[in-house]
Amino acid sequence: MKTAKKSPRELWVGILGIVAIALIYLLINFFKGVNVFNEGDRYYARFNDIGEIVKSSPVYINGYKVGNVSGITYDFSKTNCVYVEMSLDNRLHIPQGSYAMIVNKTLGSSTINLIMGNSENIINKGDTLSGTLNAGAMHAAGKMIPRINDLLPKVDTMLVSLNNILSNPAINNSINNIELLTAQLNRTTAQLNAILSEEIPQAAEKLIAIEDNMLQVSEQLSDVDYKKIMGDLEASLSNMKSITAALESGEGTAGMLLKDSTLYSRLNETCEAATTLLQDLRENPKKYVHFSVFGRK
Repeated sequence: MKTAKKSPRELWVGILGIVAIALIYLLINFFKGVNVFNEGDRYYARFNDIGEIVKSSPVYINGYKVGNVSGITYDFSKTNCVYVEMSLDNRLHIPQGSYAMIVNKTLGSSTINLIMGNSENIINKGDTLSGTLNAGAMHAAGKMIPRINDLLPKVDTMLVSLNNILSNPAINNSINNIELLTAQLNRTTAQLNAILSEEIPQAAEKLIAIEDNMLQVSEQLSDVDYKKIMGDLEASLSNMKSITAALESGEGTAGMLLKDSTLYSRLNETCEAATTLLQDLRENPKKYVHFSVFGRK
């Protein structure tokens, strides 16, 4: 059986198809940022969460692109352990203490930033770096959305309650009362200001006058001879003591009256007799007085 020979046209079509496929592959990797001709050195980073990192995600150092993610592997023997393979520029030297940080962008894409350490020692190619996830503001906002959804019914209830409160006629009355009270307070304040501006100066003048009077009284009191007054008081007290002693000793009439009860009794009897005589004289005056026009005995 004879095999059919392919024509040159079919051969060229096959070659052009292969070339087209190769060009498409190169263009796809080019737009992904993958350098097909220079794969670079391989390094790894261990993460608990890789966010939105995918194969061909870019790797940066201080904003400069140094490679791409060439593979992602999940370690099933451990919990929350994902290894990211990075193809980095072979001119790059990574010091010890460096680590990889995943940064989520606002549009959903993620990148890896290499944070370089300060050590002078360089890690070997193929070593594994520690990795962290910087979720960014959008990730935090995404976590807040469920809480916001839970709060929305409560906010709606609060708004309805607030609307009911504001629509209550009592609120308007209260507002009007507050306005009236404010007006009254303003008037009262004005009156107080007037009183303070008029009465306080007058009261201050009166206080000054009282202070002047007190100063004059103080000066007059300072001129008083207290020693002389005290001497006169001591002399008066001495005389009172002498009089009291004389009365107690029975000297003089007053002392005899105080000490001699007989004299007191006699004076009392004399007063009673005089009283009886005056009463009899008032009742029987003819008994003691005789009066005649013709000289009758």
